Amino acid sequence: MPNATLTQYLLDVAADAPKAGYAHILSAIAVSVKLTAAAVSRGRLIMDGDAGGATTSDQEVGRRLRRFASKALLEQTRPIPQLAGVCFARSAPILGDDPSARYLLVVEALHGPRNLADNLPVGATFSVLERPSDHAPHVSDLLQPGRRQVCAGIALYGPRTMLVLTTGNGVDGFTLDRDVGNFVLTHPRLRIPPAGRQFTINAGESPYWPAPVKRYVEECVLGSAGPRGHDFTMRWNASAVVGAYRVLNSGGLFLVPDTGRPTGWLAPLLHTAAPLALLAEQAGGAASTGTEPILDVVPDSPQSSVPLFFGDADEVARIDAYHAEHAQGYDQVFNHPLFGQRSLFID
Repeated sequence: MPNATLTQYLLDVAADAPKAGYAHILSAIAVSVKLTAAAVSRGRLIMDGDAGGATTSDQEVGRRLRRFASKALLEQTRPIPQLAGVCFARSAPILGDDPSARYLLVVEALHGPRNLADNLPVGATFSVLERPSDHAPHVSDLLQPGRRQVCAGIALYGPRTMLVLTTGNGVDGFTLDRDVGNFVLTHPRLRIPPAGRQFTINAGESPYWPAPVKRYVEECVLGSAGPRGHDFTMRWNASAVVGAYRVLNSGGLFLVPDTGRPTGWLAPLLHTAAPLALLAEQAGGAASTGTEPILDVVPDSPQSSVPLFFGDADEVARIDAYHAEHAQGYDQVFNHPLFGQRSLFID
């Protein structure tokens, strides 16, 4: 029996009356992902016809692709009457004036475009929120905790183009079959594998990690000789979307701590942390700021950002416990058998 397609999946979603309105939004997202995948695969060729195209910087290519991805999504979603507005990362929300429009779409149209310079995967995130229908759409409608998302997902542009989403009944992954032009269900009912032996964090920021994160990482780095009793693998490729997809497939923990640096990166709550957190919980995992579940955080503004710990529920509980112990002043002082209380990383 052939695998189900995304079209069949969305027909099932639309058959559920409360979900029918946003099934059209998901269909429009899928079309825009196909268009963006084609553009991303061209790389610098997307600049054809521009003066000086041969000397165009990678940054300009990334900006062009981000604009393309945003425009493609807007064009696909514009005809949907139930869509009250779209909020792109780092941009003011685009809102309509129909008080009966029920849904808001929150999108990071192209996440991690710097990876394109090294021919690495990039991605996108999306989330749909339901709003009150008794007033014209307003920016305050976006300021909802993540638990009120009706669906969310990610797109991944790599050797394969993937669409991973949840409508509140588990997580399903679809692969774009370019021969037929449709997404095919290849990863049904994704579950984060327990006891994953990997973690993902930017080691270049190790001098600025808060104490609970240093403790967690150093215990993992000690491997089978340390308190965790087994070896871990550390990874990083500067993409929360890629990191989240790896966790969904292989388990472990993805860490974005608050380094306290003005130049440090935190996860945009609406555009990154909340949709990833919904995927995590629907896949049997968890996502936290270190002190509370991501899905319980109410954003102060559409551009609010938070620390993000995403992955295996037991690993998220461990990093939360380390934060709690540190706040109460009785967390363990790390003591390496060779270096004492010095980190394995440069301080």
